[in-house]
Amino acid sequence: INIQLSYILRIVLLLQLFLHPIIGFSGWIDPDTLPINKKTVSYSDNLEYDLVMSDEFNRPGRSFKDGDDPLWTAIDKSDDDQTSTGKKSLQFYNYTTVSTNEDGHLVIETNTEDTKWRGWNPYKKRYETMARHFKSGMVQSWNKFCYTGGILELDVQFPGRSDVGGLWPAVWLLGNLGRATFETSTNLMWPWSYSKCNRDLQHAQELSACDITNHYSLHPKQGRGATEIDIIEVMPGPSTKLPFVKNNVHRPYTSMTLQIAPGIPAKLKRPQSGTIPEWGFKWYNNLTYGENVSINPFFYGTYLAPTSSNEPVARSKAESYQCDAISSILTLNDSYFTKMHTFRLEWQPGDDGYLHWYVNGEYKFGVEGNALQEMESQIPNEPSYLILNTAISTSWGFPNPPWGCTLYDCKDPEGQCGMNPGFCKSLPAHFKIDYIRIYQNKNDNRQTIGCNPPDYPTKKFILAHEFRYKTLVSPKALKDVVTGGGKCKDNKECGSGHCSFGKCRCDSDWQGPNCLVPTYKNDFEDWEKEDWITLSLPYIPSFLGLSAIMVFVSLSIAAGFVWRKRKLLLADEKIPNWL
Repeated sequence: INIQLSYILRIVLLLQLFLHPIIGFSGWIDPDTLPINKKTVSYSDNLEYDLVMSDEFNRPGRSFKDGDDPLWTAIDKSDDDQTSTGKKSLQFYNYTTVSTNEDGHLVIETNTEDTKWRGWNPYKKRYETMARHFKSGMVQSWNKFCYTGGILELDVQFPGRSDVGGLWPAVWLLGNLGRATFETSTNLMWPWSYSKCNRDLQHAQELSACDITNHYSLHPKQGRGATEIDIIEVMPGPSTKLPFVKNNVHRPYTSMTLQIAPGIPAKLKRPQSGTIPEWGFKWYNNLTYGENVSINPFFYGTYLAPTSSNEPVARSKAESYQCDAISSILTLNDSYFTKMHTFRLEWQPGDDGYLHWYVNGEYKFGVEGNALQEMESQIPNEPSYLILNTAISTSWGFPNPPWGCTLYDCKDPEGQCGMNPGFCKSLPAHFKIDYIRIYQNKNDNRQTIGCNPPDYPTKKFILAHEFRYKTLVSPKALKDVVTGGGKCKDNKECGSGHCSFGKCRCDSDWQGPNCLVPTYKNDFEDWEKEDWITLSLPYIPSFLGLSAIMVFVSLSIAAGFVWRKRKLLLADEKIPNWL
């Protein structure tokens, strides 16, 4: 029987290879994904889900530079994230740190290379030479591939050493209306998951349910935002006892988090860092935890306060708001840094939806839709894209530096004063991803593919505000994807293509400079074909419209009376001066 099954499988694979050039490629499923991995059963509802997206990363040498890949973009910019206490990111994101290797892995390298560039300093309001002493990678599918609801599964191996803090590897989802690291796109947009008209919050949520016009194809009375779901955020470090946690959770750990707005306001006695809700604080109910998991007592969210005049984005007092982080932490061990482990998120959107996190097939954390009733927020409905990155931030796993220690540079002995022992020796470090797969229940219309679904459009809003989603020197937010053109010496360097006069020429259905990636695209027609932007007429309340009609009628009657009087006087040639 086993021999027969093996023989049948070989025939299926051969037919697949033969028919592919005839049928053509469409959708987001990697041709390298085996048939056995094209279905899965949900741990949450026991239903069968179908594969709708996959990337196996089996072809070595892929480039993720802007314009080189139809699914991913490795950004090329500094991460300017900074806390109110001055703690900040230390890395420069560069596409050269992201590639695929011979083992079939996506690899994000973090190293100690310097980067200098000429840029705009929003705090000093001038252009100047800037520098970072660490280089790393962030790859994102923004405005290329998005999905809403379903099952996300990936195999990962974390970078660096498990017992040395400093690296911040992460896998997360963000609503397409905000682009990670582009602060002007996320201001007043992140992480709203709220569709009620609240006049007190209206100014803080740019796309509020109080809005009654439908500019940019947006729907009236629908609140929108850039919601965030964190599948993985790893905190390495020594396994010493941590305060306030449950189940003896310790470093290294990973956090699993839903970040949403609006958050519970301070006046309702929300928990602060270093406390737990049981001490009399107001927090969300119906949160469930698995084995070796604790509530995250170190982060309950962020208050986005009014900004000062020298900050890169503007936020007034009326636009300030509280965000909540509904978060848990799971103890890891050294094996997560030496071999692959499977992480899974099951997401059902909407008020009655849920978020369930699993690791190696075991349930770890859950947020149910009814848990969010406190602030009338909801499990995210936004079309969301994937982000994979490794950051370095003084706010994540770094010790408090001694007085006068401001330089962070492994190449300078004085620049290591604020780092953990062994951190510099752990670099370069490599975050490895074996595969990413997304499954959906095709009978559930709440689960969708695409960055511009009809119920939650994003396309025209982004087109109208493209400056928010790109750097100052970029002509547009995303470059068009190239088909061939990469340098080559022979056909082996051109994947699914051939080498012609030193440049790769791709076969049908393959893209990228070296023809290493299929022409990923939606396998359905865009409901909104036109790119031009239309604006609706301003909304006029009925009572104002009625008043305007009455005024118009009154003026018309008065004008008619004056005209009639003038005509009679003309007939008698007795016209007073005031007429």
